[in-house]
Amino acid sequence: MKLKDILTLIDRLEDSSISKLVVETEEGLVEISKESNVVMQSAPVYSQHVAQQAAPVHAPVHSGVVLAPEEESGIAYITSPIVGTFYSSSNPASEPFVKVGSVIEEGQVVCILEAMKLMNEIESELNGEIVEILVKNEDMVEFGQKIFKVRVK
Repeated sequence: MKLKDILTLIDRLEDSSISKLVVETEEGLVEISKESNVVMQSAPVYSQHVAQQAAPVHAPVHSGVVLAPEEESGIAYITSPIVGTFYSSSNPASEPFVKVGSVIEEGQVVCILEAMKLMNEIESELNGEIVEILVKNEDMVEFGQKIFKVRVK
């Protein structure tokens, strides 16, 4: 589900008497609640090979998306879909996948999260520009933790 579709759902929810909306698509699950003002999306899992020292990846995973409060209009966050160690590049000698100011597209790999010795490529579900990277290379991240601040285009 694209960000503009999620924003449309949010607008419709705001104008209705419904307090919670759950939509399941082939791409995942979107849950919107008036009480928490949080949008979460789970995504499907695919198989792919990532780094030479890693075993086959069992999940190049799409990131989650959390919309920023109204005072940060046009801002969304890429969140961690799993618990793991954050890596900004495929190996220490490589350039980071993204930097502050990088323009990203939906489906683009933005980082790797290592979980249980498996390297998981994290793909963006947004088109936009990286405004801030909220974690450092090799930091542990939690499920749902914000890892990138993005100005949505």
